[in-house]
Amino acid sequence: MNAPLARLYSTAQMQQQDTCDERRREERHTTSFAAWLQTAPGERLDVRLTDVSLHGCCVTGPTGTLRQGSFISIGIGPRPPLKAVVRWVRSGAPGRDSAGMEFLRAVPGDAEEWNLLIDFGA
Repeated sequence: MNAPLARLYSTAQMQQQDTCDERRREERHTTSFAAWLQTAPGERLDVRLTDVSLHGCCVTGPTGTLRQGSFISIGIGPRPPLKAVVRWVRSGAPGRDSAGMEFLRAVPGDAEEWNLLIDFGA
């Protein structure tokens, strides 16, 4: 299976990139909601979802083991998790790292928990 390569950024580009990246397909909606990540090797990380859109999200928490370009699953509530690729990871204070993810498919219309976050935040 061929996987798309992660976007590569220069140091200057990474410093300019923030949570309101103009290349996004649509606006991200601010939230603060408990979520979990499952990495390909099976590690589970409890994180906080800080913004979300139909095509991606940002989380904060212990993301130090994540790498740009790695595939993960992200879950909230009882539904099956969404598959995503890690687009960037930033180090912060201990336990306050952040990571941005692009969903492999848009959030499905029947994913009520995700759609409520997109529509109304939490």
